[in-house]
Amino acid sequence: MRFPWGAWGHAIGGMGAITQAMARACKERGVEIRTGAGVAEIVTRNGRAACAVTEKGERFDARAIVSSLHPKLTFEKLVDPAALPEDFRARIASWRSASGVFRMNVALAELPSFACLPGRDATEHHGSGIVIAPSLGYMERAFFDARLTGWSAAPIIELLIPSVIDDSLSPPGRHVASLFCQHVAPRLPGERTWDDAREAVADLMVDAVEAYAPGFKASVIARKILSPLDLERDFGLVGGDIFHGCLSLDQLYSARPALGHADYRSPVPGLYMCGSSAHPGGGVSGLPGRNAAREIVKDFRRRRLRG
Repeated sequence: MRFPWGAWGHAIGGMGAITQAMARACKERGVEIRTGAGVAEIVTRNGRAACAVTEKGERFDARAIVSSLHPKLTFEKLVDPAALPEDFRARIASWRSASGVFRMNVALAELPSFACLPGRDATEHHGSGIVIAPSLGYMERAFFDARLTGWSAAPIIELLIPSVIDDSLSPPGRHVASLFCQHVAPRLPGERTWDDAREAVADLMVDAVEAYAPGFKASVIARKILSPLDLERDFGLVGGDIFHGCLSLDQLYSARPALGHADYRSPVPGLYMCGSSAHPGGGVSGLPGRNAAREIVKDFRRRRLRG
């Protein structure tokens, strides 16, 4: 079913306002932002990153190139392997992305009424993050379910309804919501694929909310499903991992994404890293980008980035 209003694509997850604010701040400072222009290659010259080439063949020469992509995409797809040290290539080859998630955006005819807090008029909890994870035992079962079968029979779900905060996201009386669903495996056991299972798992996620908010299922006008495979294909999130790599002890702090390169500088001079794969890791803090910018400014001031 076609979603009848225009906020579907960019703001439904509740974080669209952040990126839009960043875009406005950049444009005020003369930054040109291009979307729908995927990068096909990062060209090196004389041992330095020198040019980004888009899938359309556009070339952008620069003294500094910054990538917020998953490290496997940056260093195994875009950069010539010959430009990278062997130990760094080995580290990226062994980088693990196993924290798959299942996302769903839904259009709602009305706000959900929860059994514990009945009512369809917007109140404080409708504008908050609503987490369905009633006990530690529930969360543990959800984790082991996914390890055994590919997804949780009783999933952990965080429900956000951004239209309660910003009524421009939906028509009067209607709402949009996002479901952040755990746990799911990046790859399903056996010969099943997420393309085969996505609709059934989406039904399961809706039923999980229905158990706590009777009538929720009937209120869903339309839905956009993003399985781990969809997240990988559409957004470059390898394994559906929004953190660009497991947040395990061997992939944190000075080892994110590789020992000796947690300072946002890649082994290729002029090529920098930010995003979820850089320290301090995933989440929407903005710190990897801020920290990378700080180091780039330092290098310009030290005249390490010469034209």
